Amino acid sequence: MNHDGVAEVLAGNRESKTLQAGAGALVMFRGRNAMHRVPPVVGDITRMLVVLAYNSTPGMALSESARMTFYGRL
Repeated sequence: MNHDGVAEVLAGNRESKTLQAGAGALVMFRGRNAMHRVPPVVGDITRMLVVLAYNSTPGMALSESARMTFYGRL
């Protein structure tokens, strides 16, 4: 985690990188560890979001917050 680098971007002391991705592009990154933003959906086409996740520890479960985010219910 690059806390110092993120602080520099937020303070305006460092330029952020911009990814140019067209409609229908597949972008894979570790979202919780990468400073990012997504533009709002415009028009009649729904944005599809796919989350690839795994747990290497047996018996590990998603938190209630994550279950609500992913499934909309507990």
